Amino acid sequence: MTRANIYILGASGFGGGELLRILAGHPAVGGIRVVSRHHAGEPIHKVHPHLRGLVDGRFEAEPDWRWLSDSQQPVVFSALGHGELAKQFIDIEKKWADAGIAERVLLIDLSSDFRLDHPGRYAGAYGRPHPAPDLLGTFTYGLTEWKRDAIAKAKRIANPGCFATAVQLALLPIASTPGLGLLAVSGVTGSSGSGSLPGEGTHHPTRAHDFRAYKPLEHQHEAEVEVMLVAHGAQRHRLAFVPHSAPMVRGIFATVQFEWPEHGGAVVTQSLTDKFRRYYEGSKFVRIVEGTPRVAAVAGSNFCDISVATKGRSVAVMAALDNLVKGMAGQAVQNFNVALGLPEDTNLRQAACYP
Repeated sequence: MTRANIYILGASGFGGGELLRILAGHPAVGGIRVVSRHHAGEPIHKVHPHLRGLVDGRFEAEPDWRWLSDSQQPVVFSALGHGELAKQFIDIEKKWADAGIAERVLLIDLSSDFRLDHPGRYAGAYGRPHPAPDLLGTFTYGLTEWKRDAIAKAKRIANPGCFATAVQLALLPIASTPGLGLLAVSGVTGSSGSGSLPGEGTHHPTRAHDFRAYKPLEHQHEAEVEVMLVAHGAQRHRLAFVPHSAPMVRGIFATVQFEWPEHGGAVVTQSLTDKFRRYYEGSKFVRIVEGTPRVAAVAGSNFCDISVATKGRSVAVMAALDNLVKGMAGQAVQNFNVALGLPEDTNLRQAACYP
């Protein structure tokens, strides 16, 4: 088995902590070093107390890229803030070249920097120009269940957004169906989706007893879903996405509602459920469930649970996942496994903590 030495950039955030938790004990990992300028010199367990005794080491102010040069497979996970990797990427690539790893390093980016492939689409989604527009389109989009074959050959992977992951998994089996029309999406997320620094959306006193919508009909993850739909030929769809903040720490619950096209005839729940089962047959982390999915059944795991409900031509597809795992770090490790030719579920097949 190929042994990888890994650097995690921006490792003091929730994404970095989850990467460390999941990669600890991974059979293909030779060593891990972590970077955080704010916490440089501090032991990892000071920031991630749950890793005490499991993950040793201290945060570094800057990576020593020469350390990766002796690795069979140098790997970099970037959990930097949105826009940070794009600003530094050309300089980082020069340093990789100096260290002799530029052609070998596998980079998996957990931020939004390279998920979209066009400057105009990026500016429309994020309300600002991309810091390095020439680099857009040079990364493979990392939704494993859609891009598995491309990921297996990729050296630059852009991990999807958490909401985008849930909504796309809810739509992939029927994305190529003509005449889907309006796709009305309601999504609910926990506070950890906003990162480790407290803000209005994550500060406990303002969130614990509240439920509210935010960025209605203008959330940035819509753009990722649009790209997937267009790639599947859904040219006349209309996507309307309203996300909500819920008083929970982890989890995403997304509901996609639409009318089945006229030519499809009456929809029977079982037949559409069977369609989803066939599509995800062999997928390691998508489970088609009866009734409705539950966030508690996937929290802490890399699973996405999906179910289908129908009434006449009205359809509701529901998906639940952990925003920090399947929606972030877990999917990044899933892509790491695929890119290295390992079984996709290596060190990932863990149940949720329930209740």
